[in-house]
Amino acid sequence: MASHSSLPGEFDRIPIIDLSTLKSPLLKERKQLAKEIFNACTEVGFFYIKNHGIAEDLIASLHEMAHRFFTLSDEHKLEYYIGKSKKYRGFMPLFSEQPTGTDTTPHPDPSLGAFSESFDIGYEIAADPQKSRNDVLPPDTYNLYGDNQWPGEDVPGFREVYLRYFAEALTLCRGLIRIFALALDLPEDFFDPMVTYPGATSRMLHYPRQPVTNEVKIGLGEHTDYECFTILSQDQVPALQVLNARQEWILAPPIPGTLVVNISDCLSIWTNKRFISTIHRVTNLAGQERYTIPFFFGVNYDTTVSVLPNCISEDRPACKKSFKAGQWVRHQLTTAYVGYGPEPSVENN
Repeated sequence: MASHSSLPGEFDRIPIIDLSTLKSPLLKERKQLAKEIFNACTEVGFFYIKNHGIAEDLIASLHEMAHRFFTLSDEHKLEYYIGKSKKYRGFMPLFSEQPTGTDTTPHPDPSLGAFSESFDIGYEIAADPQKSRNDVLPPDTYNLYGDNQWPGEDVPGFREVYLRYFAEALTLCRGLIRIFALALDLPEDFFDPMVTYPGATSRMLHYPRQPVTNEVKIGLGEHTDYECFTILSQDQVPALQVLNARQEWILAPPIPGTLVVNISDCLSIWTNKRFISTIHRVTNLAGQERYTIPFFFGVNYDTTVSVLPNCISEDRPACKKSFKAGQWVRHQLTTAYVGYGPEPSVENN
């Protein structure tokens, strides 16, 4: 399904893809959508989606909750400090997150903490529309499921709204990963058994105004994401920049009615890097506060990620040995999040 109109990474804009046919009963229409997505994933690694199925009023309500939370006092927000959780859940103050680097920048300067504050949650049964209250989480080998810290009456409705959005995002991602399977010439249900308890997390991010004119503080340094793909809800403030093959930073401005999707490391490795996990960063120069809500979607943490045989050839050997998805994510989080030790020891990996 490759398009040869351009070389990988040589883009100057980010495509917009209409998901109206995501759940079409016609395989032909789903395959046509898969072709569009294949081209975006192999040439850019980023694309906008419209007609994605998540209601705009729900997205607006979630952004309102982010505004309410981040306007609390620092002392109040620290009641939910991420250091109180063993599973990377809760609030992180300014400069806490470290860039994990990329293939080209493996050892970032540890003094370059992100000029942003965040609030993180992870997958839990109550957030999954495919589960009932009687379902239980699988064995938590990598200490990554559940254990969310939720604001209470200080931000009324926060948990309810966030869980509603999380459920909608899960549904969208499970639909998208079926289209990714088609794009890779795999059975459409190839990934389905691997996303029953997906390694999905979400965060609210607040980027303050730049404190001093002409003194640039990087909101979040250049990096790639860890999981399979990310769905990002932006507000109206442009700051996301994507690096192309000519080492040019291409702005991904907010477009009303869209979300931004980017391929992450796990899916890139799965495809032997045919799908590009593109380097990106956040630089907020608009003179305004910025709020975004990324949703990071990965497979079940006990899934073994192995390069797909149909992506391997004599001149393109497998880029990485097989690994457990949870082990990969835990390692990356340990690198990025201040105050965490190495991943727990696990037998038979």
